[in-house]
Amino acid sequence: MRALLDRLLLRLAPWRRRRLRSTATGRVVIALTLAVGFAAMNTGNNLLFFGWGLLLSAIVISGILSEATLRAVRLWPLPSGEARAHQPARLPVVLENARRLPAFAVELRADVTGPSGSKLPGAGAFELRMAPRSKKTVDACFVPKRRGRHRIDAVRAATGFPFGFFEKEKLAALESPVELVVLPGRVDVGDAAHELLARLGDAPARRAGPGDELFGLRPFRAGDDPRRLAWRRSAKTGRLVVRETEAQRSRDLILDVVLASDGDPDATDHALDVAASLAEDLLAAGHAVGLRAPGCALAPSGGPRQRGALLHALALIDARAPRPELPARRAAVIAVVAERASIPAGAAAVVDAARVPRAA
Repeated sequence: MRALLDRLLLRLAPWRRRRLRSTATGRVVIALTLAVGFAAMNTGNNLLFFGWGLLLSAIVISGILSEATLRAVRLWPLPSGEARAHQPARLPVVLENARRLPAFAVELRADVTGPSGSKLPGAGAFELRMAPRSKKTVDACFVPKRRGRHRIDAVRAATGFPFGFFEKEKLAALESPVELVVLPGRVDVGDAAHELLARLGDAPARRAGPGDELFGLRPFRAGDDPRRLAWRRSAKTGRLVVRETEAQRSRDLILDVVLASDGDPDATDHALDVAASLAEDLLAAGHAVGLRAPGCALAPSGGPRQRGALLHALALIDARAPRPELPARRAAVIAVVAERASIPAGAAAVVDAARVPRAA
């Protein structure tokens, strides 16, 4: 409601889009101007009047040039790419200089609100010079601390050009807040993934191919390796036959994420970071990976689309949501257990998230 009222006020009162504040240098200049002005009136010294005029002129020129710069600058945000918790994220914003003169020292700022309603500091970028009649896409960089939905409430352009006495800010009116889904962060799960792959191994593919187990015998064909000949069967039947081995394929896996409904939010987010990192490593190893977590269930599959679906689902999980049934597909279940959560029955392997190092 407050964001809606702010946007309505910006449309009805355009002057509210400007903000002006003095810098530390500006406050010193104002104090010197007042001191020189009082000294000039008391002494009648022309040199003091000349210095007073220079200071007043510098203040006026600073205000005019900064206003001319901001008046010509237009900005609007674009859809963001993939953002991960605990890693620098980029919000692309289009900056346009609509006048025939260059614009200098334009700083871009974005107001980003996290899932808990807190403001994220440090979302901004800086452009020293923009050419006349030019348009440029710059990235407002920030570091999200948590996964989940983030909201860009406003985008601002600020400048202290030319002297830095004052900082003038222009607020861009957005039709609606821009939403950004921050995916779980990346943590080091190399040891856990290696242990899982060594324990689970591969599954038989029920077809001929490279492998260790015998799949069957077939007649010898031109080009077959003579070392694969089954000599006893060949001597018994009177014709050459070769051995075929059974191919191996990667197993279908389901990550069963177990969270404590009343657990620490940091521990919950860390467990989801571990699950997301495991899913990425297992998908990269060629496994079909599914998911069961509070409020969501995904059948095992592979490829980049499955990676995006898994990470997006993990980013929006609510620990208090009910746990669905396992997807109806034969697969090995890997339990990823958060701190203070109970270990589920029937899991082929268990990963304790508390033992995995947290993201820096």
